[in-house]
Amino acid sequence: MTRLLHSTLPLLALATVVIGQAQETRLTVQLDQPRSAISPYLYGQFIEHLGRCIHDGVWAEILRDRKFLLAPTNSPWIVVNPDGAALEVFHDTAGAYAGDHCLALWRRDGKGGPAGIRQGDLGLVAGKEYLGYAILAYASASQAPVEIRLAWGEDPKDGQSVRLDQVGREYRRFPFRFRAGATTDSASLSVLLSQPAYLWIACLSLMPADNVKGMRNDTLDLIRKLNPPITRWPGGNFVSGYNWKDAIGDRDCRPPLWERAWNAVEDNDFGLDEFMAFCAAVGTEPYIAVNTGLGSVESAADEVEYATGSSHTPWGAERARNGHSKPYAVRWWGVGNEMYGDWQLGSVSVERYAIRHDAFVAAMKARQPSIQIIAVGAPGRWNDVMLPRCAASMDLLSGHHYTERKFRVPLTAEDAATYERNFLVYSDDVAAGVRRLVTDFRQRRGQGNATLDRVRLAIDEWGIVRDWNPAPDGPGIGPFEHYYTLGDAIAAGRALHELLRSADVVAMANWAQTVNVIGAIKTSRNFACLDPVGHLLALYRAQVGGTLVPVTSAGSDAVDAVAAWDKASGALSLGLINYSPKADVSVVLHFPGQTRFASAKAWRINGPDLGATNVPGQAENVTTTVIAQEFALDRPFQLPRRSITVLRLEKVSLR
Repeated sequence: MTRLLHSTLPLLALATVVIGQAQETRLTVQLDQPRSAISPYLYGQFIEHLGRCIHDGVWAEILRDRKFLLAPTNSPWIVVNPDGAALEVFHDTAGAYAGDHCLALWRRDGKGGPAGIRQGDLGLVAGKEYLGYAILAYASASQAPVEIRLAWGEDPKDGQSVRLDQVGREYRRFPFRFRAGATTDSASLSVLLSQPAYLWIACLSLMPADNVKGMRNDTLDLIRKLNPPITRWPGGNFVSGYNWKDAIGDRDCRPPLWERAWNAVEDNDFGLDEFMAFCAAVGTEPYIAVNTGLGSVESAADEVEYATGSSHTPWGAERARNGHSKPYAVRWWGVGNEMYGDWQLGSVSVERYAIRHDAFVAAMKARQPSIQIIAVGAPGRWNDVMLPRCAASMDLLSGHHYTERKFRVPLTAEDAATYERNFLVYSDDVAAGVRRLVTDFRQRRGQGNATLDRVRLAIDEWGIVRDWNPAPDGPGIGPFEHYYTLGDAIAAGRALHELLRSADVVAMANWAQTVNVIGAIKTSRNFACLDPVGHLLALYRAQVGGTLVPVTSAGSDAVDAVAAWDKASGALSLGLINYSPKADVSVVLHFPGQTRFASAKAWRINGPDLGATNVPGQAENVTTTVIAQEFALDRPFQLPRRSITVLRLEKVSLR
């Protein structure tokens, strides 16, 4: 039986012969008929201010609500007063520093031991240093010392304290340093008074000493393995309520706010300048979305000027005052996010959005004409209106797709059996979502509208969720920390193949998201790891690129494959996914004519079962290994069940 894997490209002809329990599959690679160039942007990423994606994922700050937006009765901070001292803890507008209040500790007597505030559930690693500071002042004259204590156990010996004797009437920054005596996820930081005093606390901070400009070193290392060519920020739903101006300047003075998209404290510590530092640290190009939900045209134009304007412009001068004299190279700008959805702050009809889109773009390009624009898209009527009306004011049209896995990790025995039983269908679901986006977009082209035909597709959110319940999977900590399995990596791999096959129309794709929140990287409070999808994205980004190569096909329904040729190096890469949960496959590659290659390399991602996952701080169950197996043309090459393999042939030549 002949099966066409994609409607526009003849891809993999798989002639199948049963050999015992394995299948032999013949792949004929048409290297002499290269197709579309593959955009490196297909390996993009996406970080959003949601849960622990940025905060405690990318950003290294250990403390939550460090500027005391929330009252102590509904906060990560608790009041500590074991001996019943006369102590009050409250918000005080008189000492406002960041936002409209500070936190006040008013101790009116000296009876009993230390009393104050404490935050628990902090992560520490034995022997590791932690740097922090407190910005403090007394509301009235006092010489009472302030104790800052980091504890990693209940015994008084299980911790370190610093004594601050120079607190005065003016706010001052007091640095401190600790070395952890144990590895724990249950450490605490306390601010304590033992004598009468009225103390204002503007903010506190605690980070690992190995942070990189405020970012987690371990997370950055893993993002560099993903090597995303472009990263989208700050949202997502978050962007529709975001005021970027709240997150520039002195971080300690930026107002903390309750953000309405995900209902959480936003400290505004990670703003545009920090995002650009992140991009520089991991070597990714920035893609910034502007707020078209509750935001204004003027604010979006100001943001473009802040990022890209010279220091002689008003907002470029503000950037220079904040320590960045040279303009940032920000080429890609998204005009809003999912404005069609009733879950989106400020959502509107497509007719209103089309007018709004053009107004935003005109104002943004007036500040920087060279920027490129990504418009909000959605299959069906939304695209019916948007593309004809706004094609001239966009470069790419966005589309989003998520597949629901349904099962909680770790899988129960019953869920694991159901997952495996339905896997052949599930493994194609993410790819099917990508196909729907591509099909809707492709059918609008080639109808005589040259302006529309120049627009390409950006699938700038694609991925897998367990479901839309924010509760984490078993190993997770924060909202939407859904852990991916080997099976999910295979499903994501098949979707990635679909993106590669659609390289003629898809210019960008951004896995959603990068860290923790449905992320390719998972972190605990102390450790980080690539999850199975992270291994997939890192391997393909490193090895599969260049020009799409068609492969004729006939046969096996359990192998999904793509081929790409890097003309500059002469390397041919093949992505080979055996998505059968039970059957191994032997693959034989065939090239028309006389094809030679200098050497071959291969890598494989697999694990003990479809439900296998990786957990930070533990040995990986799903990993990437180099295959030692010899390879030769016209000889069988083994693809184990439920595995992802990338084969790279170096210096391929046709004769």
